[in-house]
Amino acid sequence: MVEISDKLRPISRKDVNLFEVFAADSGAFRRTLFTYVDTNERAWAGEAHKIRKHDLTDGDIRANLRKIPDHDTFPEVTQDITPLPPHSDATELFFKRPQIHCLLEEFGGSIVPQMLLEEAQVMEFLARHPHPNIVRYHGCVVRRGRITGLALTRYQKILDHLFHDDAFGLDFDRFERQCRDAINHIHSLGLAHNDLNPSNIALHSNNDPVILDWGSCKDFGELLLSAGTPGWIEDEFDVSRKEHDLFALDKIMAWMREEKAKCTKLWGELSIETT
Repeated sequence: MVEISDKLRPISRKDVNLFEVFAADSGAFRRTLFTYVDTNERAWAGEAHKIRKHDLTDGDIRANLRKIPDHDTFPEVTQDITPLPPHSDATELFFKRPQIHCLLEEFGGSIVPQMLLEEAQVMEFLARHPHPNIVRYHGCVVRRGRITGLALTRYQKILDHLFHDDAFGLDFDRFERQCRDAINHIHSLGLAHNDLNPSNIALHSNNDPVILDWGSCKDFGELLLSAGTPGWIEDEFDVSRKEHDLFALDKIMAWMREEKAKCTKLWGELSIETT
């Protein structure tokens, strides 16, 4: 699957995506995976055993990166896919790549191209049925007849990190109303997101929520290739249902209010100490 490394410009830790793998039975750390897409839109991947990601050196990365053949990583472009317009401003975009690290996992990566193609098709559909609280899709990066990434609007703030920065600047009722409106919108189209969690909700400049990561979105009743994030689901599932979204959103709102209460208490204690 992975070819011997060929010419690649010098890269460092900041250029790659890092993933740590732990044993399912004991929870013991096993290895760090790293992936990269170069300027020619070619995929690379590597792994380092028994080295935590924070201890990984640039030399470890360069020594272990291998180029992955296109057919293992990127799906062939289909007629229903919109190519990203030329001369698009890349600084304003986030490029969603295939799950390259799955190619190094024990369960194999035969579905990696399929997952990216299915997400591209969902984004094409949602672009024809837009909603202000759903991430804007700009088209696909297409190289060598294959989809190498989805171009989406980039946001600077993610809900998961909000409470480290601006917990008090958010109107919770407005936030929840807009999230529910977006979810009701996709449910009216017969779709469920199936992976709502604080890492998949961005915040616009005025703190309006924007729902991200549509890789698990499918029609009601369809089997899922991936679904849910531990801690944000009621039970394990493999079928698309709107109930998954409603449960997750209720849990997100409860988590937000709990986190805000913690912040309020902490600020109160700090105020007492400084008086």
